[in-house]
Amino acid sequence: METTTSAADTAPHALALGQFHVTALHDGHFDLPTGFLQRPDGAQAMSGETFHLDVNCFLLQKGARNILVDTGAGAQLGSTVNKLGASLAAVGLTPADIDAVLCTHIHPDHTNGLIDADKTPLFANAQIFVHQREVDFWLSEDARTAAPETMRALYDWAHEAFAPYAGRIEPFTGGEILPGIEALALPGHTPGHSGFHVDGGGKQQLVVWGDAVHQVDVQTRDPAVSVQADVDQAGARTSRLSLFDRVSVDGALVTGMHVRFPGFGRVERERTGYSYHAVQG
Repeated sequence: METTTSAADTAPHALALGQFHVTALHDGHFDLPTGFLQRPDGAQAMSGETFHLDVNCFLLQKGARNILVDTGAGAQLGSTVNKLGASLAAVGLTPADIDAVLCTHIHPDHTNGLIDADKTPLFANAQIFVHQREVDFWLSEDARTAAPETMRALYDWAHEAFAPYAGRIEPFTGGEILPGIEALALPGHTPGHSGFHVDGGGKQQLVVWGDAVHQVDVQTRDPAVSVQADVDQAGARTSRLSLFDRVSVDGALVTGMHVRFPGFGRVERERTGYSYHAVQG
C-alpha cells in the first residue's frame, strides 16, 4: 500500500533541546515489501504487501555550529529520495554550511548523500565522523574483495561516497565525539552501527538511534523482529532491547532515520514489549 504525503507533512520540524536546536530533515521515502521485516520464527511481522519507510536526517545546532546526522540516500536510489538539499534550503542552509557529519553507519540510504550525481563531495567544509568498525568493514579493499557478490554494490557505493573526503574522515570508537554528543554502540545492523546521545542539559536528552528500528510500531511491540539488511540479526535484537530498556527508563526523547517523519517520540515499557508515542515538539 503506497502512502501519499504532502509538502507540509515533510517540511523541516524543529524543537529546542536545551543547548541544542534540533531539526528533522526529510530526505524522502521508500515503499518496501513487508517481507523486509522478519520474525525469528519466519512468521510475517506485519500485514499487507508494502510499508512506507521514511528516510530522515537530523540537524543539530549549538552556537554557530551546524552538525548533520546522516546525509540521506543521494542521487542513486530513485526518485522518491534525495530531498535533503531542499530540506536544508528550507531552513536557510546549504551543504557548505555543515561543519560536521555524524554517520550512524555506512549504508547507501544514509551516506550516499555525501556526494552528488557526478560523485562530487557536497559537504565542502565538514569533518565526517563514523565508527572505526564501519571504516574497517565497508572501506577496506580486502573486505570488498572478500564480500559476497550480492553485497558488492554496497561496497562500491561506500567507496564512492567516502573517497572524496580522504583526510577529513574522523573514525571514532565511542565516548563523546563533539561537545554534548556521545556515540552509542548499537551493533548488529552493521558492525559499527551507532546511535548518538545528545545532551541538551538537565532532562533535555535526545537519543538518535539510527537504524536500530525500521518499523517502530511493530518493533517496539516485538523487539525480536529484525530486517533483511541486518548484518547480524541476533546482535541487532540485543542492541534494540538494550536501547529500549535505556530510553524507557531514562524517559529520553528518541528519534531515528526511519521513524515516521518527523520521528520524535518516547518509548514506554508495557507488560509485554514496549510502545512508542510520537511527540510533536
